[in-house]
Amino acid sequence: MPPAGALEFRILGPLEVLEHGRPLPFVPGKEQALLAVLLLHRNERIAIARLTDLLWDESPPESAPKMIQIYVSRLRRTLVGEAGRQQRLVTEGAGYRLRVEPGELDLDRFEQLRAEARDELAAGDPSLAVAKLREALSLWRGPPLGNVAEARFLEQEGARLDELRLSAVEERIEEELALGEGPELVEELETILRQHPLRERPAAQLMIALYRSGRQAEALSIYKQTRNRLVDELGIEPGRALKELEQAILRQDAALEAAAIKRKPGSREASVAEPSTPGRSRRTALVAVTTALALASAVFIVIALTGNEQRQVRLVADAVGVVRDARLVGQARIGVAPAAIASGAEGIWIASSGENSVLRLDPKTFTVRQTIPVGNGPTGVAIGAGAVWVANGLDGTVSRIDPRANKVVQTKQVGNGPTAIAYGLGSVWVANRSDQTVSQIDPRTGGVLETLPAGTDVAAIAAGEGAVWVVDQARGRVARLEPGLSAPVLTINVGNGPSALALGAGSVWVANTLDSTVSRIDPRSNRVVATIPVGAGPSGLAAASDGVWVANEFDDTLTRIRPQTNRVDRTIRLGQRPVAAATATGAVFVAVGASPTSHRGGTLTIVGSDIDSIDPAVAYTTAGWATTIMTNDGLTTFRRVGGVEGTQVVPDLATDLPTPTDGGRTYTFRLRRGIHYSNGALVRPEDFRRALARNIIVNSRRGAQPTFGYFGGVIGATGCAARPARCDLSRGIIPDDRAWTVTFHLRAPDPDFLYKLALPAVDAVPATTPAKHIGTHPLPATGPYMIRTYEPGRRLRLVRNPHFRIWSQDAQPEGYPDAIVWKLGHAPAAQVHAVESGSGDMAFDSGGISPTLLGDLETRYASQVRQNPLPRTTYMFLNTRLPPFNDVRVRRAVSYAVDRGSVVRALGGPDTAQPTCQFLPPGFPGYRPYCPFTVQPGASGAWSGPDLATARRLIAESGTRGASVTVWIPSNPKQGGRAREGAVAAPLLKQLGFRAQARHLGGEYYAKAGDSRLKVQAGVQSWGADFPAPWNFFFLLSCRSFVPGTGNNPNFAEFCDPEIDRQITRARALQASDPALASSLWSKIDHELVDQAPVVPLVNPKQVDFLSQRAGNYQYNPQWGVLLDQLWVR
Repeated sequence: MPPAGALEFRILGPLEVLEHGRPLPFVPGKEQALLAVLLLHRNERIAIARLTDLLWDESPPESAPKMIQIYVSRLRRTLVGEAGRQQRLVTEGAGYRLRVEPGELDLDRFEQLRAEARDELAAGDPSLAVAKLREALSLWRGPPLGNVAEARFLEQEGARLDELRLSAVEERIEEELALGEGPELVEELETILRQHPLRERPAAQLMIALYRSGRQAEALSIYKQTRNRLVDELGIEPGRALKELEQAILRQDAALEAAAIKRKPGSREASVAEPSTPGRSRRTALVAVTTALALASAVFIVIALTGNEQRQVRLVADAVGVVRDARLVGQARIGVAPAAIASGAEGIWIASSGENSVLRLDPKTFTVRQTIPVGNGPTGVAIGAGAVWVANGLDGTVSRIDPRANKVVQTKQVGNGPTAIAYGLGSVWVANRSDQTVSQIDPRTGGVLETLPAGTDVAAIAAGEGAVWVVDQARGRVARLEPGLSAPVLTINVGNGPSALALGAGSVWVANTLDSTVSRIDPRSNRVVATIPVGAGPSGLAAASDGVWVANEFDDTLTRIRPQTNRVDRTIRLGQRPVAAATATGAVFVAVGASPTSHRGGTLTIVGSDIDSIDPAVAYTTAGWATTIMTNDGLTTFRRVGGVEGTQVVPDLATDLPTPTDGGRTYTFRLRRGIHYSNGALVRPEDFRRALARNIIVNSRRGAQPTFGYFGGVIGATGCAARPARCDLSRGIIPDDRAWTVTFHLRAPDPDFLYKLALPAVDAVPATTPAKHIGTHPLPATGPYMIRTYEPGRRLRLVRNPHFRIWSQDAQPEGYPDAIVWKLGHAPAAQVHAVESGSGDMAFDSGGISPTLLGDLETRYASQVRQNPLPRTTYMFLNTRLPPFNDVRVRRAVSYAVDRGSVVRALGGPDTAQPTCQFLPPGFPGYRPYCPFTVQPGASGAWSGPDLATARRLIAESGTRGASVTVWIPSNPKQGGRAREGAVAAPLLKQLGFRAQARHLGGEYYAKAGDSRLKVQAGVQSWGADFPAPWNFFFLLSCRSFVPGTGNNPNFAEFCDPEIDRQITRARALQASDPALASSLWSKIDHELVDQAPVVPLVNPKQVDFLSQRAGNYQYNPQWGVLLDQLWVR
């Protein structure tokens, strides 16, 4: 209790301030709300501007600062009182601070008692811990701040406080169970679970209490009800601890029984020694059962319930484990994050996406014999016809390795986004995920024999049992393809999120990641004959003589299924995250990456130049997005993994991806329940309407950040942009609190809508968030991290979000570092030196360093430098409405004449860029190599060199030689500068006989180049896709992107071809119904644009990353770049 005579502040119930036990009078309304805000920020300075936002939400009156002064004056008089106490409410700068002494606020006393309870528990006395928790809970008098209703912010704080109370109740019950109670807790736990049906902890506690009451069937029913709610409402399975508890109840495990002796309150020693059991005592086992949920540690509960397993090899991260006779007997350290594994050709072959290489292991000595460079982002490997075949996901190619020579002897273009590869039925089969096709390769010649439309989201592939089998991960099914047929023979429904296939025991086996099951398909009847529960997140399969082995990614285990019984009979705990498995010579080889628990902790330091904004509505640079994807979430997102699979859209705060209705114009999203912001507030359906409205209002006022234009199809959005002060999206976005859904109504179908919703610009924000740029004050976070401090141009620090819990490994996995620090304001060379000196872990902008410094890095630190292709094209635009470029012959001449190789060299060589003739970048949906404007055009579609003779002939035919041309070049490196690429433009045009000059501009370049009134003839530009859809490139050259006589035209070439526009419309319409045909049409459009030459593509840049020696688990995502929170520090 507070000392006698002191004030007592009470917020755990109706807001009160007591003096000598008597309540002090306060004026209800804003004055009372102001006091509540000051108490919540006690002993901190809070700015007047911040108080204004909190008290009046987003529409304060002009007199708000004056009104706050009046309220403060009244509060001061009341708090000073007749005794003339020391001033409590003081002015500090342009803000106020309320001084509260220790013990005066009931919330502080509550938290102190909780801390004391934990100390008692650590000292081994749960009885005293229970007493402390009961005392803490007695401070609650009702709903927190229950009599204050003047600000939405306080509603959020009330929810956060109520969460603290509920956690304390759960802790108290936990210890009472540990002391042997059970039946007396059932009624209370049933009430809690009715009010909070998605909380796993009280569900587990109720199961134990019911079991101890002799009500085993009801205990198991609670598990079933809880699982059904989690799956239906959140789209997730229960945690492993709850699953283990169910199994323990089914076994009637003795560890679940009540303890024989209770400790008396106040005692420090047990009156009777507790009986021991193998591995742990009964009481320890029970505590492990219940606290495993709180600690998120499945290891404790497994040990508690089953005892320690036989001693075995302890795997390290980035290794290959060796299993013989169902035991882990050895490992090979490979030192790189694995992506796929295959056995054969006298070796074990491991593909590493982050390293762009394949490692060859000797199966006898477990040592790495060879590291073989392949294409970009290898994601699959297969053995057959005397060769090793590698699918390069980011290149759209397959590498053929000769195992005798240990090198790549052939590279062939396949479809876009090859994510898996298999050998069987006499051919090599490649699953092209971006195109939704399967390529059949002749193993004798290496050429593509046929491209089959899969009609599905092809995530995995296997060939055998009379067919080719591909997994449709998005729709939860397997398609059966047969060579020579133009469409799948049939599809078979399996579980949710299937991700891997294997053939064995006369069956097709499918790993269902989201269900934690494996489906067994009979290839003769084409139906599922068994669904087998396995570990959490099965993602790899390998069929062996002793069974089918399953790599479970989310619980770090390897399980064996016996085909004879369709049951798991062996589980091996790996201690690291299994990625894939293969079998050979009586052994199973499992490739493992880093487990989140094994490398969790430490501080990751990123050295960069700047972050444009920490506001999701405003952030648009790579650094801005790299930060916001760690702190915030939307309805959808791109899968948070490296390689081509990172281009897949997955549900985030939505439970699933909806099928559009109303002719493609209506999307209804079911939301996950129980997600909280970092301030404790609940994520609600209305938050998503606020997010889009705020994005449109903020950016239309700023005249910046183009992503708000992506949502013009939402009913009401265009009016919102035109009249921000009267923004009304009530017809376009319908939140429903009862159904816990949010529905979007579009004016016309938009096949890219799910991609657009995955952008940070429309991440959820509390509905009370003001419609203005947040500056340095971070918004509440939903992701694994929240921003602790931000000093623009100097420093940004992220720490763990205490309210974060994993709801989807694909959408938002837990990060490895405890803190991530950005050191800002450093030029690229300085960033590199910081990493060299050990003061940084990653140079974020190392792609901007000089070619000389890059060469030095690749020589001295080869293992720390990474290169990956960017979905970006740098090009010259040529104004098709102004001479001389209104003649297609002149435009083609420029494309013939340009030396793309010199541009590559200017940027630092082939590790930083590759030449291109096309607008779409390699590996992008719809990309097919094509380059008619080169000295030796061929079927490969590659650029081989400039053809100056043909170019000069075309110029002579056009009669434009000697014309005056000015080329605009952006020179500010912080604002998309292209000085190195632009250096070739004016000399090139002079070579062709034009009187050419270059005009260098700074930050105003992009605004002026898009102003058709300035009559810009030519310039240099670079465009990177905001999401992986061809339309995101081609809209720049569409008719609607150019409006004559205006100053806001993204179509700098002022190009318009109605026929191409019609093809774009048709291709977009086909994306959902026939993705393979749509991909072919996008290719045709890309090639036609090459022929028309409104732009002259120069290069596709690459991402260059320089990391410290202590940074590991590098993953490059084509959409987001390096996944910073997945890096770990040694």
